[in-house]
Amino acid sequence: MSSTHRPVADRLAQGRDALARHPRGPRAAKAAAAAVLAWLAVQPLGGAADEYPYYAPLGAVIAVSSTVADSVRASLQGVAAILLGATIAVTVGAVVPVVPGLALVVLLGTVAAGWWRLGEMGDWVPISALFVLIIGSSGLLDYLTGYVVLTGMGAAVGVLVNAVLPPMPLAPGDRELSAVREALAAQLDDLAGGLRSDELPNQEAWLERHHDIRPQARAMGLLVAQSTQVRRVNWRARRWQDRADRQAEHARALERLSLVVDDLAGLLVRSENADREVVALGPRLRGPAASAMEAVAAVLRDQGEGGEESRSELVGEADAAVEELADVVADRMRAGVTDVLEAGAVVVALRQLVATA
Repeated sequence: MSSTHRPVADRLAQGRDALARHPRGPRAAKAAAAAVLAWLAVQPLGGAADEYPYYAPLGAVIAVSSTVADSVRASLQGVAAILLGATIAVTVGAVVPVVPGLALVVLLGTVAAGWWRLGEMGDWVPISALFVLIIGSSGLLDYLTGYVVLTGMGAAVGVLVNAVLPPMPLAPGDRELSAVREALAAQLDDLAGGLRSDELPNQEAWLERHHDIRPQARAMGLLVAQSTQVRRVNWRARRWQDRADRQAEHARALERLSLVVDDLAGLLVRSENADREVVALGPRLRGPAASAMEAVAAVLRDQGEGGEESRSELVGEADAAVEELADVVADRMRAGVTDVLEAGAVVVALRQLVATA
C-alpha cells in the first residue's frame, strides 16, 4: 500500500476499533434508522396505521438487539408479550369496571411477565394490558389491530435492519478477557505478597488475599455462548470466524486457569498459615514459590504488545522460576523430608498456569 493511502487505511481501522469498543453507538444508530424506516413503511397503509403509526417504530426499537438471533427472538417475545397483555386486558375489561380493572390487569400482567419464555420482553405484558384497557376501550378492535399488527411490522423492519448490518460484538469480549487475565494476575501477586511477608499470614489474613474470581469465570462462560450465537444468521460471521474461534478458545482456557488459581489460593489458605504447626511450603520454599507466582502473573498480564519475542521471554522466565521451585522441592525430598505433597501440588498448579497462560 502506498504511503498516500496508508493514513486513510489507518484512520478507517481506528474508526472500526472505536466502534467496536463502543458497540452501543452503532446499535443506537441502527435503532434510530429502523424506527424511521418502520414509520415510513406504515404511512401508506391507512386505517389503524393513520391513528396509531407510532407503534411501528416501537416494534422496530424492540427488535434491534445485540445479535441477529437475539433480534428475531426479541421480536417474537415482544409480540407475544403484547398479545398476552391484550388478552388479559380484554378479559378483565369485559367483566370488571375500569378502576378495579386497572389494578387487576397490572397484577395479572406483572405475574405473567415472569413467564420464562418471554425473557426480557416480559415487562411489556402489563404495559400492553394497560394500553389496551385504557386507550383501546373506545375502539377495541381497531386499537388491537394497530397495536399488535403495527408493532409486529415494526419489529420485522428492525430484524431486517439488524440482518443487513449484523453486529459482531467481539471487542467487548476482548476487553472482558483482558480483565480476567488481570484479575488472575492480581490474585497471584497477592498470594506472592503473602508468602513474602515478614510474618506468615494466619488463615484470616490469607482469606483477605483470596479474591473471588467466580464472577469473571461466569462471564467467560457467557462469552463462549455469545461467540457461538453471534455466528447464527449473520453474513459477516465468516469474515470473523477465526477471531471468534480464538476468543472462545481463550475464554475456555481462562475458565480453566481461574479454577487452578482458585485451588492454589485455597491451598495456601488451608496449609500455609501461621495457625498451623506444619505448613505446606515453609521458609525455604516461600521465596521460590513467590517468584514463580510473580513470573506467571507477568505472563498473564502480557497482551502481546511487545511482540512474540517478548512474550516468549516472559514465558521462559516463568518456566525457569517454576522449575527452580520444583528443584528445591526435589532437594528436600532427597534430604529426607517426606511432607512435600502440598508443595508438589503448588508446583503442578504453577506448571499448568505456565502451559496455558
